[in-house]
Amino acid sequence: MATPLGWSKAGSGSVCLAFDQLRDVIESQEELIHQLRNVEEKAAHAKTKVLLAKEEEKLQFALGEVEVLSKQLKKEKLAFEKALSSVKSKVLQESSKKDQLITKCNGRREARALHHGYVNGLFPNHPVPVSKAGFHSNTCPQLRKQAGPGGPHLRKGLKGPGRPRK
Repeated sequence: MATPLGWSKAGSGSVCLAFDQLRDVIESQEELIHQLRNVEEKAAHAKTKVLLAKEEEKLQFALGEVEVLSKQLKKEKLAFEKALSSVKSKVLQESSKKDQLITKCNGRREARALHHGYVNGLFPNHPVPVSKAGFHSNTCPQLRKQAGPGGPHLRKGLKGPGRPRK
């Protein structure tokens, strides 16, 4: 090994010893740096674990809320479906009532149309109905004016068909 410039050969044993000691110091410092990096990594890892635990706690809380809300939503859905079914049932009943009233009204219209057909002579083969007083209702307008719910009557003293007034 050649002696570096500026060094004397006389103390070459002490130089090698200094080199060895310097190398040992460098190796121990590198080992300390490596250990320090490991400690820093472990601290960062521990910090990450704490953050992960907090986030897991938040996640569990949120999942609990989702479960509670989904149960509430199911209850509300069932209540809505029940109310909707009730409304549909009522609509069906009202529709049925409406159809019955329309049928009843159409029956009365047909009866009235037949009556007017008899009165106006539209049905020549059928006899013309005559009022209880014995007059054709179309020929006596005065009777139509006096006619009440009980029917047309000639005598004012009668209330209803054939009953004397009290």
